[in-house]
Amino acid sequence: MSESQAKIQFLSPIVAERIAAGEVIERPASVVKELVENSIDAQSTEISVRLEQGGKVLIEVTDNGIGMNETDLSICVKRHATSKLKSLEDLDRLQTLGFRGEALPSISAVGTLSILTRALDSETTLAWRDERITPVTFGHFLGTPHGTRMVVEGLFAQIPARLKFLKSQASEVAQVREWIERLAIAHPQIGFKLASDERVILNLRPKSEELRVQEILAEGEDFPLKSAASDQSYQGFSVRLHWIQGLSTHSSKRIIQIVNGRAVKDRLLQQAMSLPFKQSYLPGQFPALALFMEINPAEVDVNVHPTKTELRFVDTKKIFSAIQFLSQSLIDKNGVMGFASGTTSLDTYPLSLSGVERTPGFSPPSREFTSSGFYQAREASQSNFTIPSNSAGNPFLNENLPTLGKFAGNLFNTYLLFDQGHDLALIDQHAAHERIRYESLKHRVFRNSALTLTTQSLLIPEAIRFASEKRADLEPKLHLLFALGFEVEIFGEDTLLFRAVPAEWGMDSLKLRLTNLVERTLEIEPGADQELLLDENLFEKLASEACHSAIRAGDALEPSEAENLTKELFRCEHPWNCPHGRPTLVRVPKARFEEWFQRRV
Repeated sequence: MSESQAKIQFLSPIVAERIAAGEVIERPASVVKELVENSIDAQSTEISVRLEQGGKVLIEVTDNGIGMNETDLSICVKRHATSKLKSLEDLDRLQTLGFRGEALPSISAVGTLSILTRALDSETTLAWRDERITPVTFGHFLGTPHGTRMVVEGLFAQIPARLKFLKSQASEVAQVREWIERLAIAHPQIGFKLASDERVILNLRPKSEELRVQEILAEGEDFPLKSAASDQSYQGFSVRLHWIQGLSTHSSKRIIQIVNGRAVKDRLLQQAMSLPFKQSYLPGQFPALALFMEINPAEVDVNVHPTKTELRFVDTKKIFSAIQFLSQSLIDKNGVMGFASGTTSLDTYPLSLSGVERTPGFSPPSREFTSSGFYQAREASQSNFTIPSNSAGNPFLNENLPTLGKFAGNLFNTYLLFDQGHDLALIDQHAAHERIRYESLKHRVFRNSALTLTTQSLLIPEAIRFASEKRADLEPKLHLLFALGFEVEIFGEDTLLFRAVPAEWGMDSLKLRLTNLVERTLEIEPGADQELLLDENLFEKLASEACHSAIRAGDALEPSEAENLTKELFRCEHPWNCPHGRPTLVRVPKARFEEWFQRRV
């Protein structure tokens, strides 16, 4: 066979370069991550990111760091050029995130790169573009005469196959924001700014570690921050864990991991952090946590993944155990929702599936299956989907209901009181009714499908507006709303008409809750498995708005209504928490009353 007939041939340099670049640069967020990490290593105190059309048209990252001289500028865009490695042994001593070089050749292979920079000790600003360096008289760097500005234009314009896999502009901006928030948590002493199409999305000022974590993870809500730390000399590494107590989210995006100043997304670390919370949070709900770890660089490999987001530890078991123990200690000390033994003035106890102390007579009902039959549904074909049931027709009903004790009244028109002799049980009527409505809808959807759902017709259809450019994303997802029992149709280019809602939905604040529902529907990733009957997380994402029209705190209930509500609560699969993770019931031991009134115990 002649050389011209050979089947295996060398790729052209430009093709090989773009393939290699694709391993590092997956989307605009990948570019931003690499460039911002370079800015951090350049000792910046301010970093600004600007996007146009989600980063597809333009990505600009400006910092006030130490900048680059002409020699560094000419080398930083060359492949295999770096400031952090001089020998093979240096791989075991990595302390920096990148510092120019490395990612820049990959970025320039998939977009048009230009650089403006001025070194700390230089009086000349230099511009790089198309392999040429020229001195310029313009350029400012966030209020300082030194720094660097990286501009990437036309990302993936020459790679249509990669360009078509990018998501909507809003989705790409959200990805960029997520990475900037992670890097901002890792480096709270730096100010970060993000603007998209001239609109400022983030403006984070330098703060302490604790305040930066609370600012980002709590998203402006008034949730307390709880922290725990290991001994600095603990088995050769140290860990700190911050937890936004009482907050649960619909994804794991608020579980942040920082290792030696590097923001990562490591599955092992995430599992160790979140495992102690699994029995206290509902399926599909996640805690908001931030882990900071300092470890000998020789004990961790950061080069497992091209983007350096996954790690490999020398002693995985030791790392996992230490983080899991620290996470569990936060729960033991503070309780899931703020009540734990010996830590509060009232010393009350939440009744969750992993509560600090379970009330006698209130042990969780035994179940032959979990998560409302979701796991069985995943194992069975869609046409043979069934859920175990009993004579009452409710698969969640357990005949051995807890002994509630004597109903003793209603406190503040919010908490139902039950005297159990040696304990006083308090049930939050709003949280309880939220749980009942949520599981009622879940039962009817998963047992009977939308064909027999009870709906409530609206006298006047409710019109919900959405961005017209999102119609193509929304239309193929409407079947998910049909499955829940909504009668809905698209009207015009930017309106959704709701003609009927599920019976559990109620009418309170309907327009607001339907608006939230549409936003949740749009958040579902295109092309994902969208079978509502087979996806537990998907159902919970769409159905959680049903509980917001439940009985409110302050609504007066008759004794018979209070007792019926409580009985219905304990027919639920998860009676111990509302769908958002708040406890439905706590107890105050009689001994605590004896202490308050200084009686001899």
